[in-house]
Amino acid sequence: MFPVSAVMLKNPADYDASLEAFSRPLLQQVEYILDKMGQMTVENETACWYQYMDMTAQAEALYEFVNKTIEEELVEELSFLANYDNTKKAIQDIIDMPDRLIDLFIQQCLQNNGTLSVRKRSAYFDFLTGDELTAMVKSNPASRMVSRSLAKRWANRLSLKNRPNFSKNSFL
Repeated sequence: MFPVSAVMLKNPADYDASLEAFSRPLLQQVEYILDKMGQMTVENETACWYQYMDMTAQAEALYEFVNKTIEEELVEELSFLANYDNTKKAIQDIIDMPDRLIDLFIQQCLQNNGTLSVRKRSAYFDFLTGDELTAMVKSNPASRMVSRSLAKRWANRLSLKNRPNFSKNSFL
């Protein structure tokens, strides 16, 4: 699976243009009226316009979206995953903690521009010494080496994956 929709969302004008390449000419052929509620009633036969559609513009747009996904999004995602794995290993070298807690730490740092807030530290990481915390934050390049949108996406993924276990007591 490719995150093609992410590229489409980043390029709304291209996406809209591909849709309008089909709908704009079609609307010139369709006779319709809109009632007071905005509901459309088509008054002529339109099945012939849908039977053998020319979807060349949409296929070309999809190709471009998939190409950008492969060349940009996947490269960024793979880079993030590699950084994430390196960060996780670096944290494991500093302190022995369950993976869920390390994931939570990284997620919190991703959401807070590479640092851990005082509130989150007291809620989940009050057992860490100052030196351990400093070393863990310094070992967290994942939050500094990716785009903000990708960091947010991954923080959300981690949040959804770990949500049922986010009480401090569930980690210990």
